[in-house]
Amino acid sequence: MDIFDNEFDDSSSFNGELEKALEAGYGTDAANFTQGRALQREDLEATLVSVLDVKQNDCKVFHKLHKQPVSSTVHQVNRQTSVGDDEFLFVGEGDLATEDDPVFQRKIYETKYMSSKWQVSHPLSLTNNAENPINASKVSAVLRVTKGTERAIFHGDSSVSPKQYDGLIKILKDSAANTDVEDRLRATRVDIRGLEIGEKNSTIDAGEELFDELSERVLLKGGDLNEAYFPPILASQFKRMYSDRLRFTTKDSQFTMDKLPDIVTAANQTIKITDDCGVDKMFKVKGPVVASGDMSKRPNTPSNLTATPSTASDSNFTDGFAGDYIYAVHAVNAFGISAPKVLSAPVSVAVGEKVTLTITPDTNGNAATGYIITRTNAGGTTLMEMVRIPKKGETTTYEDLNNDLPGTAQVVLLTSTTDDLAQNLSFAQLMGISNFDLPTDSSLAHRGVVALYGTLEVRAPEFCALIDNVGYKGGLY
Repeated sequence: MDIFDNEFDDSSSFNGELEKALEAGYGTDAANFTQGRALQREDLEATLVSVLDVKQNDCKVFHKLHKQPVSSTVHQVNRQTSVGDDEFLFVGEGDLATEDDPVFQRKIYETKYMSSKWQVSHPLSLTNNAENPINASKVSAVLRVTKGTERAIFHGDSSVSPKQYDGLIKILKDSAANTDVEDRLRATRVDIRGLEIGEKNSTIDAGEELFDELSERVLLKGGDLNEAYFPPILASQFKRMYSDRLRFTTKDSQFTMDKLPDIVTAANQTIKITDDCGVDKMFKVKGPVVASGDMSKRPNTPSNLTATPSTASDSNFTDGFAGDYIYAVHAVNAFGISAPKVLSAPVSVAVGEKVTLTITPDTNGNAATGYIITRTNAGGTTLMEMVRIPKKGETTTYEDLNNDLPGTAQVVLLTSTTDDLAQNLSFAQLMGISNFDLPTDSSLAHRGVVALYGTLEVRAPEFCALIDNVGYKGGLY
């Protein structure tokens, strides 16, 4: 894969120039630099560390992830998931020892590529109007790449955009729904159906009992939940859940609410929700969706959208969710999001029904790789993101069972190490964040590309948990 294809401009001459500059042996005479020279990598790890120290709230997870060096674009990880039978080991005097084998799980990870171009005009580089404009441009490019990496750590989805790696939400949802493996090897997903953290109704308790339940379930699978991450708008919900602790007068910073307290669960697991965990600016809620990205490369609006209600035994359109719904669909690819195709009329959904959406893409322009489905709440008119799905064939169908509520958020809970004390989460890094200065063109501008090659690894998703469909102020529930 050529990571520089279509990333900067559309001129074939530019791509040809870049390819030549990357070739070893092209103008490599360092003494004379005749005809330019090959690109040389400038390692920006030191810049990255200093930038992230300042921007920790933007990139908390990437900042602390173990960087695992790899030497292949596709690499394999083998993890032992069982030592074998540990129950029936007693034997009679002189009997043969029992036999059993450990169990291993194999995972394959593909490296993904991120890059961002920077450019400073030659006159600007000669003035004192800006403090070191070339360095400032590099730092800005570093921030673009690291913020994009952090966003993908939460929201990446290779089925919708194949150039991305899967993020935590996709990994945990897929693991929780994977019935091909034993329950002990599946992530734990809890659906609180639009409640806020700390709230409860007749059937769901989303307060401290929720975290007790989650920690118990993860503990039985071998995990030890110790970190929680969530969008900034959810922070006030955690504060309200512990607001009664304000009555304490001890100087303990947690009890006096100098910072949000850790969640200590009944299973004796301590989940951090502040400092180097908790709020992350790149962790986004499911909110309104607008057309964005490169207009010349993003896909066109889908040409047609239909919605058909029908009875479903596994429907989550339960009491309180029946009503009239408006749907809209955006096409998406690596370069952007299209304008929406809005359903021609609201669809009426009764208790126990599902809605089958049929999406027909526009065959002109750039192809879509996936779709963002937006929906209102019952009787509402405000559209917010509900779910992202991959494009499948000439038409794509999706069954809305009301499992994914639009206008909600998620909370990710992680176990940092596996049962063999290895890092559970890491960033497999083929190349650390680096800068490549590009050859000067006729504009005399200073140009370069900041790039990062890697992918997110989660070795034991069953040691992690996802709180799904969390209501938030300004959302739909």
